[in-house]
Formats: sequence, structure tokens, C-alpha cells
Amino acid sequence: MSKHTSIRNLIYFLFLTLIASCDDGDIIITSFEFDDVDLQLCTGSKENEFVFFKINESINEAISYNFISDTYSETTVTPTPITINLDNTTNSLIYRQFSATITADYYCSNIPPADILVNEELVGASGIAEIFNEIIQEDDNDGVPAEDEDINGNGNLEDDDTDGDGIPNYKDQDDDNDNILTSVELPNNIPDNDDPRDSDGDQIPDYLDDDDDNDDKLTRNEDSDANGNPLDDFLDENNRITPLYLDPDADNAEVIVAPSKNNTVQTTFRTTVTVNQLMFDGDNANFEDNSFSFGFRDITVSITTEL
Repeated sequence: MSKHTSIRNLIYFLFLTLIASCDDGDIIITSFEFDDVDLQLCTGSKENEFVFFKINESINEAISYNFISDTYSETTVTPTPITINLDNTTNSLIYRQFSATITADYYCSNIPPADILVNEELVGASGIAEIFNEIIQEDDNDGVPAEDEDINGNGNLEDDDTDGDGIPNYKDQDDDNDNILTSVELPNNIPDNDDPRDSDGDQIPDYLDDDDDNDDKLTRNEDSDANGNPLDDFLDENNRITPLYLDPDADNAEVIVAPSKNNTVQTTFRTTVTVNQLMFDGDNANFEDNSFSFGFRDITVSITTEL
């Protein structure tokens, strides 16, 4: 046997040994790298079934957590985390590597794409999932940022209630209960001046002033047709220049009108998902990320309430 033949045989032997040592059915993963990937959510085909998932398009991998819960809703606050045990059936965590890039349809469609193959898969054998849902932001979207509606200046937005209707200003679209939205009463029509409008110059901006022309008649009661909108009421219907509620010299009788009863708040809910004590069924002894955080998912909805 020549020297070159011996070297070739040695290289071939080492190659076979390497293949044998790596191709033992294990996926060599020590942790998941999904920190920079958005958490997504789909509803499942079963009642009260949900699927949280993350897709890493750069290396064609994804991780999903499928569970059934009659408690969880994206728009329901959970005072304490919802705790669910993994069981590999109705509550399962699965990591997969694919033959090609997948989209959300892979989890959200009733029939997954047929041309996508699963090259590798890890299924969580046990673990404890915690799902926590909270409100992180509420704003009435009235043109005044929520943080600027701290009238008392004490850092507590909940105790600022200008009009006494029980709704703090940052969630109240009509901060003075005069039936004119705050967003309408803000602009002052002065070029290069963002100060809120103060029609009567009493140092109280119109959006916080229940008597905008300081004539001792509440703005909402200068609504002569009592339709709930003082903006369309004028002393002279043929010469619509200044509405009654802004004309201190107008000789009009007060009409008692109740405050508007609807209010809409832009509410952002945040769901945070973590899985603790995560174990795989002996398939990946090198895995170290047994407290895996899926991260969080935010959703903003408009919630209208009747006062």
C-alpha cells in the first residue's frame, strides 16, 4: 500500500467518524435566537385555541407555542399570569427548521403550504408557560398627549378629572364636558403658535373651560337646538359667523343639555409569554435555554364606553 493510499484511507475514516458522531438524531442547539423577531399570534381551529409563534426568516427557523385557554384574550387583562403546563398535545412548544422561508400562513392557515418541508424538529416534553396580559397605554387621542394631561402635576393621571364626570382627562375626549371634543377646542388658528385656544382670555384653555366665552352660561347649554352640538348654533341663522357659545354678547336663553354619553379610548394591550423549566424529550442534551422568553406582543384597539 502506497503512502498516498494510506493518507486517503485515513481521511475517509475520519470523515465517516465525523458523520457518525453528528448524525445521531440530535439537533445541536444550546439556545434560541429569536430576540429580534416579532411575536405573532393566530387563533387555532379548535375552540379557545391560540398559537404564538416567531419566524426567523434569515435561517428558515421558527418556534411556536400552541395552547387552549378559555381565560386568555388579547384584550382582557390578566391580574395574575395564566399558567399552563406543556403536554405535547393541546399545549405544545415546537421548534422547527424548514427547507424554505415560511410566512405567518404556515401557522394561521388551516392547510399549511405543501411545498415547505420540516428538516429538523424539537418538541418540548415539559415546561410551564406563563401568559400575562396588561394595559400599557391608554389615550383618548384628543390631541393632548396623555403625559401632558397631568393637570395636578403629581404624576398620577388617574386623579386628574377636570369636569367631574369620573373619567380622568387622559381618557376623556371631552375634558370639560361641554359637548365639544377637546380635539376641536385645541387649535388657536394663530400662525406658529401651538398654545391651546383660550377664547375668553381667562387663562383657562377652551378644552378645559366649560364656559368658553365667560358669559356665565355653560357652553353645552348654549346649544339652542339641543342636538348635543354647540358648534352649529348661531344667533342669526342667515349670518353664521360666531357660534353662540363663543359670543359673550349674544342674547340667547340657556337650554339645559346633558353631557355626551360616549367616550372612545385608544387602548394598548401587551401580552408577554415565557416558558420556564423547558425540557426536551432527551433529544437535545446541550440545550441550556430552559427559561425561554417569547417576548411580548402589543395590540391597540379603540374601546368605546357609555358613560
